[in-house]
This record gives sequence, C-alpha cells and structure tokens, in this order.
Amino acid sequence: MNYNVSLVKKEDAKQMLNYLQRVGSETDFLLFGSSGVPMTLSQEENFLDSVNNTEYSRMFVVKKEDEIIGNAYIHVNPRERIRHKAEIAISVLKEYWGKGVGSLLMENLIDYAKSTAFIETIYLEVVSENLRAIKLYEKFCFITFGINKNASKISDDKYYDWVLMRLDLKRE
Repeated sequence: MNYNVSLVKKEDAKQMLNYLQRVGSETDFLLFGSSGVPMTLSQEENFLDSVNNTEYSRMFVVKKEDEIIGNAYIHVNPRERIRHKAEIAISVLKEYWGKGVGSLLMENLIDYAKSTAFIETIYLEVVSENLRAIKLYEKFCFITFGINKNASKISDDKYYDWVLMRLDLKRE
C-alpha cells in the first residue's frame, strides 16, 4: 500500500488529539496512555501551528484518506552547544504496524535532519520490550549506546527500561 507523508497542519489538531488517544490506548510503549496528551484543542492548534515554523522542529503525519495513521516528530534544542543533536519520536496505529508506515516516517525524519546545516546526530529512546521498533531503528543504522533503567512507570509495580539509540549522520 502506498502512503503519503505530509507536514502536520494547524487544521489537523482535532484529528491529532483523537489519533493520540487511540494510539495511546493500543500500547504501553508511549509516554501517554488512552487519555492522549494533556492539551486542549486550542493548545494543540497553537502547537501544530508553530512546530513547522522553525528550523528546530518538524512534525510529519501519514494519513489514509483523512485519518492520521502515524506521526513523527523531530526536535532540536536551539542552544548553540547542543543544537547538533536532534531527538525524534514515532508512533503508528497498531493496525498499520509492519506495513511500512514507520519506515516512511523515519525516512522523512532523516531526510529533514540531513537537510539542515546543523543536525549531526539523531537520538531516540525506546522501551526495551518494543522489539518491533528497535528492529526498525536498527534497519536505519541506529546503534544502542545505553540503557535507562525503570525509565517509565506504567503502574505501581510495572516499569520499563529504555534503550538509548543514536544515528550519526555523515556530512559530505
């Protein structure tokens, strides 16, 4: 199946909030659960309006018809000494796992990073039990450089470790 990636728009805010609730209910591997992110529609509109209007961040979405089925975010701290490092996050609806959506989003994140004059390394954190995501990142040559023990707490007695991964971009 062919999917199209585009930059998120302010007009996607309601759909994005719905997407985040749905994707959050499908896995414990995200930073939020079925309640989604704690933003009002107005706050989400403002965030989406600003995210692609700076060279320090981009958010991409994949849609099937008018429904968001995946999203990816890259963010750089603009402080001079650390702006060479970008952090990324990707999520995909469970129904579309293993169908190329994550790879398409990763390609767009890497292409954007390479298009800047300052991003040299892409970092991510992934739940150690999320083997499908780790395999995707390894496919794109990310390497593991550490473990953050008990980084996320799902319940009073359930914790997940995070695998810290990075991709060093080659400059020509």
